[in-house]
Amino acid sequence: MLAPVQSFLCALAIGAAQALRSSEELPHFTLKAARANLFSDVTHTHELSTRDILSAHDLRTVRSESGDEAIVDESLLRRGVLAASGTDFVDLSWDPLSPTTPYLLIRDGEQLANLTAGTTAYRDTTATPGSTYRYDIVPLLKRDDLNPNAERWSLQVHTPARDTNTTSHIASIAKRAAATTTLSWVTFIPQKRIDAPVKAGVTLCTYGKGYQFGGDNHGFDWKASSYRTAAHAVITWSSKKVEGHTSVGTTHVYKKSTGKLVSEKTASKKDMVAKKLGASGSSVDIRMVTHAKNPYCPGGAIDGAFTMSLSKGGSWSIRSGNHRQMPNHHVYIYNGGKVTNVYTRKYASEWCLVGGATCDLANLGGLYGDFK
Repeated sequence: MLAPVQSFLCALAIGAAQALRSSEELPHFTLKAARANLFSDVTHTHELSTRDILSAHDLRTVRSESGDEAIVDESLLRRGVLAASGTDFVDLSWDPLSPTTPYLLIRDGEQLANLTAGTTAYRDTTATPGSTYRYDIVPLLKRDDLNPNAERWSLQVHTPARDTNTTSHIASIAKRAAATTTLSWVTFIPQKRIDAPVKAGVTLCTYGKGYQFGGDNHGFDWKASSYRTAAHAVITWSSKKVEGHTSVGTTHVYKKSTGKLVSEKTASKKDMVAKKLGASGSSVDIRMVTHAKNPYCPGGAIDGAFTMSLSKGGSWSIRSGNHRQMPNHHVYIYNGGKVTNVYTRKYASEWCLVGGATCDLANLGGLYGDFK
């Protein structure tokens, strides 16, 4: 959940101590070192089949200047983030949004560290051998910050098991990656019905006092079939082909006193987008736009857009994204039978049904305040 902005200052104070503790053992495998080619690549010492699997996922076995070895994931290197893992550590490093931007580090849904501005690398020494973790690296933004360059990363990292061939262990995991991945963005009204907006007795839509709009009557459930808008992008990794699908749910109007359906219309989906922008190595870039006008409220519309890079190995980044805060927004990834939530946000105000001037925007590329 997102806490109020007031909690942000307290979080920074805590983060200073956490950042100090993490610096006791500095990362050896960093973005800066990778770009300066300071690693010795030892992938060539392994079998050809293993090397091919690693290459298909932008993974390498490298040795640092200190002599340590790690599996380095460069699948999102072009997006400014790097992960490296040994049996008992995970190194993370990234390009900051700005020198004054603090970052939040989350592991498997739990806060790991709150990092002060200027921190661009972190070594997790609590990682255990033979484990899989998801690390989220998230910029902490001011509430009115809609910077399109804000970018958050989510990295799936495997640590090698002890007493096994490190590279072969990681390669065997990578080999089991799903053949397809589906990225979905769904918006929905959580209530069964919601009152039509009226201000100072003035009807702002075709239907006003005494009428209700039909909702979708569910929470953040990827299996739910009812929605206001839906966009899906299906990636086939063998070809990096992307198949986009978009749709808009029908809007229903009911007489509140009787519950009788009095009207229904379906808005156009012509401005909905789910498409491939490009691909590089083991990752694909997707652009999504959700836009559907309220057919009964001239100025109202569900509206938002973002760009995501997704890797074959299960990592992703999200940027250039914001949306109006009505209705609820749910972005998730379906990958080989497993669902990962990318973004969930409850709506801020029913007035967004009326028009954009009454509706604040939310930035998908970062968090406001603290994480709980």
